[in-house]
Amino acid sequence: MTGGFLGKAIMQRCKVSLVGDLYERACERGLGLPLDGKRRRRLRRIDRARTLFIHIPKNAGMSIAQALYGEQVKHATIRYYARAAPRLLWRTPSFAVLRDPVARFVSAFNYAQAGGSADNRISAPFIDRYTAFRSIDDALDHLEEAADIYQIDHIFRPQSWYITDRKGKVIVDRLFLLDEFDRVRRFLALRGIADVPHLNHVEKPPVALDDGQLVRIRRFYARDFELEQALRDEAIDRLPSLRELLPLPDPCYRAEQARRA
Repeated sequence: MTGGFLGKAIMQRCKVSLVGDLYERACERGLGLPLDGKRRRRLRRIDRARTLFIHIPKNAGMSIAQALYGEQVKHATIRYYARAAPRLLWRTPSFAVLRDPVARFVSAFNYAQAGGSADNRISAPFIDRYTAFRSIDDALDHLEEAADIYQIDHIFRPQSWYITDRKGKVIVDRLFLLDEFDRVRRFLALRGIADVPHLNHVEKPPVALDDGQLVRIRRFYARDFELEQALRDEAIDRLPSLRELLPLPDPCYRAEQARRA
């Protein structure tokens, strides 16, 4: 829908660099956009899997999506699915994987400098700037100077942005931590997924951060730190049963039941 001169003009008017961000921008304004064939196909695959995975970049998302759907689902927020496929979202359990924000930032920085990996490349609007980063501070300057979230590539966007509603409330059904990946494997095993391949990894030496850089990271990703700590504070290590993972009733059915009551 966004090919050629007209598509570029629309993106420029909406102040976005990525096609997917047109849909996110529309969601912000309470609007819906027509879905192309690829987006409709992804929704069908999600429906067949009876599980909606919110793919937060740099959190093993490509590996999980490939195992669950047999293809990539891109980086869309829960708000996008609420607008694009509300009935699917209503009846389909959703989950996402969170990561320690410092470790994720360092991973994103290494990925940015490398221009991506053998499995995926940095998106074209950002690759020149990102491969030119000389230091951690260059990357942090970029985050702090961005006019809004759409001026930052997905790899650096806060994790909370993907899983919350417009008021900042988490509306994804279940969250996992990347460093507790065995729980993710057990969860996927309930969906018939026996193995999760390791994709989109960049091997780089550890990056040392000074105190000032850590302060800047904590400030920019403050909500992510809150969410990570809340997950670590949970005392219950419980996985849902297959019965709990069945699709939820159709909203029309629930409305009818409420009227009868």
